[in-house]
Amino acid sequence: MVEFRVPEVLSVAAMLGCQPEDVDPRPAFPSSESNADACYLPFWLINLPSDAFAREVAARCILVRGLYELWGQGDSFPQLLADAETRLPPEHRLPYLSEQITFRIQVESFGHSLTMEEQTAAVHALHPIDFKGPVRLKSAEVTFRLLMCDTANLGVLLEVPYHMFFAREIGISDVTTKGLLDVYTLKKRLYLGPTSMDTELALVMCNMGQVQRSQLVLDPFAGTGSIMVAAAHFGAQVMGSDIDIRVIKVGKVSKDGQPLNIYSNFRQYGFKAPAALVRMDLHSNPLRPGLGEVFDSVVCDPPYGVRAGGRKSNANEGMLIQDRATHIASTAPYTLGECLRDLLELASKMLRVGGRLIYWLPVTPDSYCTDDIPQHPALTLLYNSEQKLNSKFSRRLITMCKTQPYDAEAAATYYSAHPNPALPIDTIHDVAMPTLPSGKHRPNAKKQNQDSGNGGAVAAGAPQLVQQPPTAAAVVEL
Repeated sequence: MVEFRVPEVLSVAAMLGCQPEDVDPRPAFPSSESNADACYLPFWLINLPSDAFAREVAARCILVRGLYELWGQGDSFPQLLADAETRLPPEHRLPYLSEQITFRIQVESFGHSLTMEEQTAAVHALHPIDFKGPVRLKSAEVTFRLLMCDTANLGVLLEVPYHMFFAREIGISDVTTKGLLDVYTLKKRLYLGPTSMDTELALVMCNMGQVQRSQLVLDPFAGTGSIMVAAAHFGAQVMGSDIDIRVIKVGKVSKDGQPLNIYSNFRQYGFKAPAALVRMDLHSNPLRPGLGEVFDSVVCDPPYGVRAGGRKSNANEGMLIQDRATHIASTAPYTLGECLRDLLELASKMLRVGGRLIYWLPVTPDSYCTDDIPQHPALTLLYNSEQKLNSKFSRRLITMCKTQPYDAEAAATYYSAHPNPALPIDTIHDVAMPTLPSGKHRPNAKKQNQDSGNGGAVAAGAPQLVQQPPTAAAVVEL
């Protein structure tokens, strides 16, 4: 999940009104700025306009532990203290050091552990900073953090020199302060399926889609509604569809005999019911041609064939339907290439300009090429973040923005130049589900969670950001 962190911060900041070029994210370790593996670094520098803005960003982000105002950094305490003397003007620092302000200093290590004696010694090393207020370990008015990073013994991460940051805490993620992931954990969810999307991933997807209150969000592969629940958490009105009417209409029965469906999940969390739930085939969707740009975001996980392959309608001409209430329409296989072409076409028509399309694209290391990412004249690729699932395949969270109104002629020209929507990953089932001598298939990777496709559990641990005031640099711990 490391590649998701900076794009999530940039997406949330842009949603709140601060554009990526103004945020200007960069590694907090100067020697790593040009390193291709810099996304693995635990600390990053960013610019944000105010404490209030930083608190909003911190609270909203799922993969961020916190935002802090950088006061000083260095490879040693003398270097850190010297930097702290000049980084911020005295008039900015003094209000937080006054006799009337209670404070505390918390020591946090990354990549190594510190004994209590070592933490105490580190705090004492900061005494040249003129702290005048009383210490209060609980409920202090100002919390300072000494962040000590040493990744020399962490083989899985990018190694960086021993380095320290001293910073003032500004904002902490709701994941920490409100236990957000535990509130929505799938372990407590009433209505689930084998492909229900992981809670953390669903929330991250909605942040990438800039989902917010009073917006209308569509998930065209709703499944059991995990992405819809995440969008509803952020205050959006949600619409879901799925080709399987049994998922939308019937649901299942609980152990005590109670009917369960997507509406059950919304009632569980006290959300307003979805704006609509419809049985819809994306390949020949029933939405009116003149409906226009009604959605603010399309956030979804297309079916891509490892465990829950895609299906499209397969009309059986002349078939007599005996009972429409119980009839299940026949379907045919639906390749991912076809599915994604239909998805981008729908998004280019139905999204407002500035709205975002978020979806997962499965890939294999042997076949992946950035040229394989589906395109559309009305949509611009913003972010392409990889989640590694195992040694044989991974998936990428694709973030696209509608940058211009739908143009049927431009779309027709594009499709004429690219008539075949097939993707190399259309055969992912053969990669992920190796055939046994008996002819049966078995999974080659751990089961992952997702909606209407093949999901993925996320790596534990959230990033931490140290925010920069308008006059100084900001450090981001990821």
